Amino acid sequence: MPEVTELVRKEDVKEVALQFTDISGILHSLWIPAELFSKVAEGGIHVDGSSIGMVDVSRSDLKLMPDADTFTVLPPNLFPQRTARVACDIYEPESNRPFELDPRFVLNKVLNEAKKSLGSSVRYYASSEMEYFLFKRGENGDIRLLDEGRYLATPPADLGVDLRLEIVKHLKDMGVLVEKHHHEVPPGKYELELGLELGIGIDGSDAFRMVDTLYLVKFLTKLMAAKKDLIASFMPKPFHGQFGAGLHTHVALMENESARNLFYDPDGNYGLSKIGLHFVAGILAHAKALAAITNPSVNSYKRLVPGWEAPVYISWGRFNRSALVRVPPGKERKTRLEYRPTDGSCNFYIAFAGILAAGLDGIRKKINPPTPVEEDVYKMSAKERAKKGIDVLPANLGAALNEFSRDNCLQDALGQTFCQKFLELKTKEWTDFSVTVHEWERKRYLDV
Repeated sequence: MPEVTELVRKEDVKEVALQFTDISGILHSLWIPAELFSKVAEGGIHVDGSSIGMVDVSRSDLKLMPDADTFTVLPPNLFPQRTARVACDIYEPESNRPFELDPRFVLNKVLNEAKKSLGSSVRYYASSEMEYFLFKRGENGDIRLLDEGRYLATPPADLGVDLRLEIVKHLKDMGVLVEKHHHEVPPGKYELELGLELGIGIDGSDAFRMVDTLYLVKFLTKLMAAKKDLIASFMPKPFHGQFGAGLHTHVALMENESARNLFYDPDGNYGLSKIGLHFVAGILAHAKALAAITNPSVNSYKRLVPGWEAPVYISWGRFNRSALVRVPPGKERKTRLEYRPTDGSCNFYIAFAGILAAGLDGIRKKINPPTPVEEDVYKMSAKERAKKGIDVLPANLGAALNEFSRDNCLQDALGQTFCQKFLELKTKEWTDFSVTVHEWERKRYLDV
């Protein structure tokens, strides 16, 4: 805390945004004067949890406890006064008991289980490729993609580069290094990458800290776009018939005392250790249920369709981008697995926890993965896929929730209380969508 107090004084911070996510991953902020931060950090501050769907109105109070290690001074000129943000844990209102529906608590729970299973010095590293669209509004208020650029487009075709350069600079000033950024394949889509290519976890940010950082990146991206009258969106599939946006998630397990990557074995099959292979197998075994938390929106399954480079078929490969899980190039510290379905509608804490829980189950049960698939799965016939034992992800959110409701392993790992509330909220979302009459239906069935 003395370091935070000195930082507030040095940077002349006037306001602090206390930030936390709800179950769905929406970021919420409670603002306090900077001079009250030390008091709030010591005793917490209360919010109405019922207004964001986390508890019933009959027991609405929850307590926010700032995590001082995440205290970050935001760039100047974003707000009228110098502002900082800090990630918060959620507690029961009148005790020091963690709130079981707090996504940070859920991830921490699974991280502790990993240490129990694999050793106290083992750490889980994960990061996602942050893909997002930029939109501008037309004269009639409709939204249009910012540019017509393609993969690795160069300015002036890449109209998003100025904003990206500003974001990258501000993040660097806050101690967050963006390893690379670029224009993505479809028009108006861009990508920021943290903690991947240069050796996952190389900066010391394990999965827990990386999620805090990813929410900072998402917050800053959307805010800075809005300052330029643009809309930054992490929506999985904004338009029919065009590419969507994923957040491919890279994971690894490290033994910190020896700096050894538990996924790496130069003499192992495909360069992976037995632990790495079991981890792959665990993800594949739970893939259908896992989709409910890594792809938890109705819109997620508009992206997860064949033909648009989104992973649909439950398979794995070394360099195969049509597979659900792949092993990108890299040895030793760079050895990692890439889980490709994740999208921007997920709660990162919960998605990272679910991927780890599935992998740990594979390690615990010593499940061996099938033979990796290096052919383009999209071009295979149904008969060819069946012959290779390649299954398919759920076709919609309802089917994914049904799979998740039957996966006792994932539910036990994440916590039954959390999973019950998650299923309740997401089932309502699926039901609301299912009973809503859409414009497509009017065009097809109105019979004018």
